Amino acid sequence: MCKHFLPTCLFAVVCVLAACCLWTVPTAEARLGTGIGVTLPMGGSSNGSTTDTAESYAALTEGQIIQELTVRERGGRLYLTLKVTNNGDAPYTIAHRDGQCYDFALLDDNGKALWHWSDGMAFTQALTSSSVAPHKSEVYQAEIAGKDYRKIKDDAVLVTAWLTDTPQRLSTRLPRITRNSSAAVFGTIIIGNGPWYDD
Repeated sequence: MCKHFLPTCLFAVVCVLAACCLWTVPTAEARLGTGIGVTLPMGGSSNGSTTDTAESYAALTEGQIIQELTVRERGGRLYLTLKVTNNGDAPYTIAHRDGQCYDFALLDDNGKALWHWSDGMAFTQALTSSSVAPHKSEVYQAEIAGKDYRKIKDDAVLVTAWLTDTPQRLSTRLPRITRNSSAAVFGTIIIGNGPWYDD
């Protein structure tokens, strides 16, 4: 009787311990996608007149961090905004290889960069970091003057923004001012750190 009781008890204890371990192991979940399109209706003119503003948008949420790219064409100029929001309780800090914290690019339909915000700029070559405080946002902006924008406008199709030294890139179609009865906002999310344009 004791001969069978001990193995049975050991088996029961092992099963209970295994069940407890499985019960307490937290589960993790990750979802990735590329080329996720976003279309949001915007108020537009009902008489078919030309609007003087067009806008595109893309967003990415990763954990407690939200990155939003808004691109607005207005008055012949292009306005670019990258907003990073930290909904977490700890600072969101990024270590940078130099003094550049972010960048914007306009790409043609082959992925070739036609314009970079950082072109012609000089940044410190020291290691730096940038941070977004808990429950706060940081906004990074750029503007392309009308004269410069007109030179590349016909070839540009995509606007991309990113925090340097991170793998995430937000991209959205270049907004176009058109003659129609309604307007929409379009956006795309691109995740990864592979080649995404021709340097």
